Amino acid sequence: MKRKQLTKKQREEVWEKYNHHCAYCGCELEYKDMQVDHFSSVLMADFHPELRENLETIENYFPACRMCNFYKGAGGIELLRKNLSRLYIQLERQFDYRLAKKYGLVKETPHEIKFYFEEFDNEV
Repeated sequence: MKRKQLTKKQREEVWEKYNHHCAYCGCELEYKDMQVDHFSSVLMADFHPELRENLETIENYFPACRMCNFYKGAGGIELLRKNLSRLYIQLERQFDYRLAKKYGLVKETPHEIKFYFEEFDNEV
């Protein structure tokens, strides 16, 4: 199913949603670099076409940086949270990382992943 093309006004509205920040990591976004992420994946509509209308709304569009949008992919927010919290396990397999850790150049600080939009929504 073909995705709906956003107008410039809609893209600007998404960009403004979290004051020009990525909804996930919180980095500042230039308008030209912003990617529009579907918070709830549009892949659901491939199996449930009746959901398409609810997925193509401003409420479901989140501003995202390229890295967060790529890493989240079509997965949900809890899968993203889980995958991010386990990244250090994948890094541990790399010799350079283990050596940097041994010399104190990197320090693991496991903690609960809190997304920018969660903090932002609590402030508003």
